[in-house]
Amino acid sequence: MSSSVIIIGSALVDELFFCDELVIAGTSNPAIVKRNVGGVVSNIAQHLALLELPVEFITVLGNDADASWIKSSFNQIGINSSNSLFVEDNTGKYISILNPDGSLFTAACVDICGKYLSPEFLEKKSDLLKTAEVIIADTNIEIATINWIIDFAKKNNKRLIIEPVSVAKARKLSSLNLNGLFMVTPNEDELSSLCINKSNDEMAMIDELLSRGVENVWLRKGAEGSVIYNKNGQLSLNVPEINIVDSTGAGDAALAGWITALMNNFDELKCLQAGHTLALEVLQIQGAVKHDITKLNFLTAIKTYYKDAK
Repeated sequence: MSSSVIIIGSALVDELFFCDELVIAGTSNPAIVKRNVGGVVSNIAQHLALLELPVEFITVLGNDADASWIKSSFNQIGINSSNSLFVEDNTGKYISILNPDGSLFTAACVDICGKYLSPEFLEKKSDLLKTAEVIIADTNIEIATINWIIDFAKKNNKRLIIEPVSVAKARKLSSLNLNGLFMVTPNEDELSSLCINKSNDEMAMIDELLSRGVENVWLRKGAEGSVIYNKNGQLSLNVPEINIVDSTGAGDAALAGWITALMNNFDELKCLQAGHTLALEVLQIQGAVKHDITKLNFLTAIKTYYKDAK
């Protein structure tokens, strides 16, 4: 069966340490730990699979127990990772230290994806990539590889979405021709990193990205909701107030919810409502993936948060 969504980027082991009290730097802090399959696009892939979309994941995994655990976890929910690259190295890992309210104190990441995932390897997967309705990539991969993916999407008329991942990694896009990029999804901190011309003017940065060829800029604004900008205008949506348990993966969930709605032919507003809904659900649990989500309870949740949703 051809894949509706093909995802390219990092799959990691996430170890999240939830401290009992506000973190104190320079000393040991009592905590509990949760272990999950992580990485920005991995979080997206897991939610898409749980929401009944066929997902193909192209990543890099090492020759170790962590890789076996990731592959097994993917298989259990229907994510195909057989076209990934398997190398003699350690599988990537992300470790975060969080305050009791779920806010991030600090984190560290070791990722082998950028080291091995090359344009030459993806070229061999061209026939597979041509089956995608949507391609999602992260900025953990190298600039030359990102550039190859953008060029491939343009030549083959594929909807390509790039997740910036972080302020530092988003800078990779500032040097590239973005013509062919369907959507980029920065938060407010990442926005300026994407731009050639640094500015305090939000709209000037949005205009730059649109002029460089990005079709849609989805700007995430935290508690203020989000806005999708394109050459036809903008669509904004607020979010209801909730009690946040853990901020990890909310942006990843938002994109997964939005894509699920897109693939089910929802209109622009309901796609945005769907994105916010899955993010809100994830903000109220520990970890980046809501493993008990189903398509049915997801559609019900949209109407719970947005009473006007049809």
